[in-house]
Amino acid sequence: MTHAEIQDWIELESDGELRDERQLRVLDEHLASCAECAAARAGSLQLRAALDSARVPVRADFQSAVMAALPAAGWEARSPRTWAVPLALFALLGGAAAAVVGVEAARLQPSGPLAAAFLALGDLFGAALLAGGGLLGASWRGIGLAVRELAGSSTGSLVALGGLVIGLNWMVWRLARRRAPARARKDGD
Repeated sequence: MTHAEIQDWIELESDGELRDERQLRVLDEHLASCAECAAARAGSLQLRAALDSARVPVRADFQSAVMAALPAAGWEARSPRTWAVPLALFALLGGAAAAVVGVEAARLQPSGPLAAAFLALGDLFGAALLAGGGLLGASWRGIGLAVRELAGSSTGSLVALGGLVIGLNWMVWRLARRRAPARARKDGD
């Protein structure tokens, strides 16, 4: 056993998490022959006793008192009756929308108005998705063509584009470097 493993076991024992009889026996045998680890164990047990004696008892109703003192969230209702008006409006608007869709679908295709309306909505969403995907692809292709034209037109524009990329990388690096020591100081305090 190394001293690092023994130190880990001592910490586990002081936390009350070392319950294996074999490990406890090995720990006791090692502590009998190593004064440094025995001193570390005594210090750990003293620290645990000091922490246990400094523990402040918490009232049994502390959690419920804190939760009762918090203001109600905006979406919480004090009683179920407050949800009656929004639910009635939702049902009214949903019913009106279903009636309008059904009536208009009956005018377009008298055979199956509701199914035809949902199929038309599905076709609408599919066409919108297809058009959006095409627009996105064309936009990226256009950006690629513009960058290629900018970079390939002359050596000066290629150098300027390289300088822009290096400048952006430097700016991101500086921002990341500036925030890292602030976190280290915050953790160290």
